[in-house]
Amino acid sequence: MSDPASFVYDPFLPEFQQRSHAIYRTLRDEHPVYHNPERGFWAISRFEDVWQATSQVDALTTEGIEEAASLLPMLNYLDPPRHDRLRALVSRAFTARRVSQMEPRVRRLADELLDALVDRDECDLVADFAEPLPGRIIAEMIGVPAERRETFLGHTRKMLATNPDLSITDAIREPSERIYEEFARLLGERRTRPAEDLMSALLAAEIGGERLTEEEILGFCYQLIVAGNDTTTALIGNGAVLLAEHPEQRRRIAAEPDRIPAAVEEMLRFEPPAQALPRRSRREITLHGTTIPPEQRVLLVWGAANRDEREFPDPDRFDASRGARRHLAFGHGIHFCLGASLARLEARIAFETLLARFPTYRLVEPARWIGSRWARAHPEIRLVLRG
Repeated sequence: MSDPASFVYDPFLPEFQQRSHAIYRTLRDEHPVYHNPERGFWAISRFEDVWQATSQVDALTTEGIEEAASLLPMLNYLDPPRHDRLRALVSRAFTARRVSQMEPRVRRLADELLDALVDRDECDLVADFAEPLPGRIIAEMIGVPAERRETFLGHTRKMLATNPDLSITDAIREPSERIYEEFARLLGERRTRPAEDLMSALLAAEIGGERLTEEEILGFCYQLIVAGNDTTTALIGNGAVLLAEHPEQRRRIAAEPDRIPAAVEEMLRFEPPAQALPRRSRREITLHGTTIPPEQRVLLVWGAANRDEREFPDPDRFDASRGARRHLAFGHGIHFCLGASLARLEARIAFETLLARFPTYRLVEPARWIGSRWARAHPEIRLVLRG
């Protein structure tokens, strides 16, 4: 039992990433509704509590949270009815068919990236594979010209870093503005020269004569390139490290690639790329005998919920055959990740191709975690390709 006065959950602290799961365990068991008055937030950490909270829009909203202050309208930070209208319109463009049609291109790119490694003994899996694969795919899908993709992706990387001396609004303002400027330029080009890409499809999307505004298109593309790039990079990187740390499971998966989809779900559960996402309390919320007042910042801690023994047997054991799809890596409720199918597709192909080429890879050294208040990812993963 921890001393309530001495226990601190603060994802801003430099040492947090190294101790996160021990901290999450204490959160779930002893402080399921936690208050950090210095940082000004509350935290909910048990699986069922978080699962239910994602559906209680009347109690917890994403509108008006600090992250949204300097951003254009986007699905993450809207509630019904504005959310439903926007999601219906963007879904006309970002369709399951469009995602499934990307599979041959994802596989070709994965093969190209791995072709470049065949004569090497070592690589940085992040820089050489996990980052360029989803980054180039989402940029291509939107319609970003090849010569401008690195500009976009460079700005998205800045979004993950944590600087405890800056407010969230200040930390994301500059890279967000640069991304919007680049998308506005592309949007102007697509108005006069439509192409077979998502930006053009968003311009054409219509329901009952209603179309997306320019701000809504820019906001959705921003959401895709930020969330759809870095989170999938983290998924591939985290998963590759987990397989290196569990070589028997990796050998089984390499020998039986049809096990990969279940393994991807376990990677998502075990080390979700997004560790916590914020809400704002609309009214009093009482849970486990603790009352959260209205107008408070509330973190829904995916990373803690996904290791809750109340939901998952032996939750701290990585089991690539577990295959649990009822996890919170993509959220739940109206804000369930619209790009989940694309992330799953990219991760599946990434591991199919990586394990076919380099089934015995191993870590050169333990991979460190980035310092981030909301992400779980490795900045570098040094691999010996043939172990």
